Amino acid sequence: MRITPSAFPELRRVFSGYLHEDVLVEGGTADAALRTFWADAAPDERRRFQREAAQFLELTAALNLDEMREVVHQLGSRWIPPSREALVALLAGVSDRP
Repeated sequence: MRITPSAFPELRRVFSGYLHEDVLVEGGTADAALRTFWADAAPDERRRFQREAAQFLELTAALNLDEMREVVHQLGSRWIPPSREALVALLAGVSDRP
């Protein structure tokens, strides 16, 4: 199965804008970067992100870690998930962040 970045425009925007190469320098963690996104985002942007994140996690469930990391990279993220669980926690828990 091929996952294309164009199928996830909101994830691509957030990944490239918040999980960029300076994410650890600027925010300290990927979680902090997504908290910043959540604070910056309009309600419709949040809903799109949540919808795409759920779809992305479903479509990548069968990928191994290296394949999943490659897809995340193709979406513009320079943060490298240490595990699938870390990516799931990051994406699934975004709406629970203060």
